[in-house]
Amino acid sequence: MDALRQSARISKLDRKTNEHIRGKMDVQDMVWDDITRKQLIWYGHVERMDPMRLPKILIHWKPEGRKRGRPQRTWKDALYTAINERDLRMGELNNRRQWNMKVGRRRQMF
Repeated sequence: MDALRQSARISKLDRKTNEHIRGKMDVQDMVWDDITRKQLIWYGHVERMDPMRLPKILIHWKPEGRKRGRPQRTWKDALYTAINERDLRMGELNNRRQWNMKVGRRRQMF
């Protein structure tokens, strides 16, 4: 948000809300939305891979052992949260066009 503030030449001392700045700069999505969308696109790509490919093996790998304390939030936990928020189904992974359209990738796929 600081980058948008600097681009709009609005200081924090001006006490303008983030929504006001996004409206002035004509920015609809947040950076977090773009990151989540790209992660979902990449996850769909990896899940369509052959089961013997290294990225697919690593994405399903679970380390053994146990650490003390609260378990840390993993990349996969955040991914499943994004999948649930967008009402995506795992069966839709096999259809690349349908998955990308539901994830939010709007360009035409050939």
